[in-house]
Amino acid sequence: MSPCYPVTFSPMKDQIIQNLHDPEMLEILFRKDKTAFMRDFNEATCGIDTELVKFWQIRLKGPEQTRPQPALKKGLMTVAVISVILALLARLPLVIFGMTPDDFYSRNLCILIFTGLTTWFIIKNRITGWKNILMLAAPVIALALFLNLLPGKQTDTTILAFIHAPLFMACIFALAFVSLDFRNTGKVSGFIRYCGELVVMTGLMAIAGAILSGVTIGLFEIIGMKIGELYMENVGIIGVAVLPVIAAWLIDLYPGITDRIAPVIARVFTPLVLLSAVIYLVAISLSSISLSGNREFLMVFNILLLGVMAIIVFSLSELDKSDVRKLNIILLFLLTLVTLMIDLFALSAIITRLSEGFTPNRTVVLVSNILILVNLLLVLPDLFQAGFIGKPLDRVERIINRYLPVYFIYSIAVIFIFPLIF
Repeated sequence: MSPCYPVTFSPMKDQIIQNLHDPEMLEILFRKDKTAFMRDFNEATCGIDTELVKFWQIRLKGPEQTRPQPALKKGLMTVAVISVILALLARLPLVIFGMTPDDFYSRNLCILIFTGLTTWFIIKNRITGWKNILMLAAPVIALALFLNLLPGKQTDTTILAFIHAPLFMACIFALAFVSLDFRNTGKVSGFIRYCGELVVMTGLMAIAGAILSGVTIGLFEIIGMKIGELYMENVGIIGVAVLPVIAAWLIDLYPGITDRIAPVIARVFTPLVLLSAVIYLVAISLSSISLSGNREFLMVFNILLLGVMAIIVFSLSELDKSDVRKLNIILLFLLTLVTLMIDLFALSAIITRLSEGFTPNRTVVLVSNILILVNLLLVLPDLFQAGFIGKPLDRVERIINRYLPVYFIYSIAVIFIFPLIF
């Protein structure tokens, strides 16, 4: 009989309890999030002594007992090697090719960050075979060559390419995370949740790093040595490049650090973002300012829409089975509805500006708004049914997962095709 632990709530534990007599569903849950499953299974099966429970106890006990201590050292060594390589790549081109820091990092910083994360998951997931490695490496090499061959004088199309490069690289990182099994809904959902955890961990480490940097620079200034600029050029920028990889390793090493924080952030931010969106919608409706005549507004507004869309997707991935789950879904439905209405305002303003002709910025803003509009329209009916009728969220999750490749194709078009068209 499994030992009893203090009763705590987690989404995975609740799903395990609901499916204790369904071997197939337990396997799906295990593959979806192995860390959470292994952490919560004993508590979920407290006092239950069935053959299926015994089987899973034996199966889960194996990896925990056989995990050797050298594996931790190997992980640390892997992270150390990746970090050293990233540090060299972050500084050597400036020395060898004489590029200015602004020009080099605007083209390559996101590539360095996501290449480190992708490399970590290639090693962690043991992705082998030259075809698989080529599938992950070729797009990164192509992007790096293309961005660095763009004209030195930055134009609208080159700036748009730099802005959309992180989206492209995030998709390559996702492929490594799911071990190239991009059709697996559970793995893709796990990637969305992991991105939230990675942002939380990276943010915590960035705060600690900023404090350390401030103290270090301040101490040297006390003795008359102004090292601020030198420090940021040689330590700060390298820290930015390697921090996400170190954060990924720490999440692997201490999985319990962030898996409780991310759902809380999702639950807290959803109502706050909803309130802000409602106030902003009212302000737009009452404002006499012409949205179509403000180019900067449309660009910033588009970034805000993408941010709200990311919050919706992340919040959906962190929903649990608690008593307030229905309220959370209703809040997400309302946030989706309000964002959809705001998007229609932006879309009408963009279409008005198109009467003056197509430009790279107008085209990108138009296409991205249409993509977000379609995405919101696809999930809205199922969010309504889940929140007010009680239907499961599985379809919403599937729609979101299947729509993600559309954003990848969009990033390819903006980065590689727009500079040739405009």
